Amino acid sequence: MSAKLAGLALITVGVLYKLDLNNYTTAIPDDYQRIGLAPTLTIIIGAIIFVIAFFGCCGAIRESPCLLTTYAVILLVIFLVQVAIGVFAFLQIKDEDTLEQKVEQTLTTIFNKYYTDNTNASRDIVNLMQQELECCGLKGPSSWANLNLVIPDSCIDGDSGEHKYFEDGCVKEFFDFLKRSIQVIGIVVLVISLTEVIVSIFSLCLANTIKNRERRFRY
Repeated sequence: MSAKLAGLALITVGVLYKLDLNNYTTAIPDDYQRIGLAPTLTIIIGAIIFVIAFFGCCGAIRESPCLLTTYAVILLVIFLVQVAIGVFAFLQIKDEDTLEQKVEQTLTTIFNKYYTDNTNASRDIVNLMQQELECCGLKGPSSWANLNLVIPDSCIDGDSGEHKYFEDGCVKEFFDFLKRSIQVIGIVVLVISLTEVIVSIFSLCLANTIKNRERRFRY
């Protein structure tokens, strides 16, 4: 049961952050597009864990040492994969200064195209970012004036009850969003991987107990 819950937890976290990151795919610097792989791999691993959890259930119900051992070995292999995913996630934000610089460069290009992009792609992502992350301009409302552009309505803080703009800049807010997303994914993956090790050990102990009991009955 614990393995199923662990699988569901990974799938849930992966889906939530995958949906969030998908909204901002074009805003993620090209050198860091691999960040989007972390939630995808988390979903895949979670689904695999959920499916193979039935090996453990069947092994325990049928008291089959073979099934229990197979289940434990698969969990240990997945544990190693999850550790790799966790390390991969943290490595993506190891050099925070470089990541923030890349984010600023990418967002500058997007914000500059706000009123000129014929496809409206830049306008859509800027509006989404300013509303969802509650930010305005690259480094605040004054950034729009520096670009000689009119401040969009998406900068208006609707909860303030007056015509007031969000004060924080989108470069900082989006950088913090990326960093926070990867950190959460990495921590969740590593914590759940420890749970899988414990489950694997219990499965191997149970398999060994069943084998010893069968030997005693045999003699």
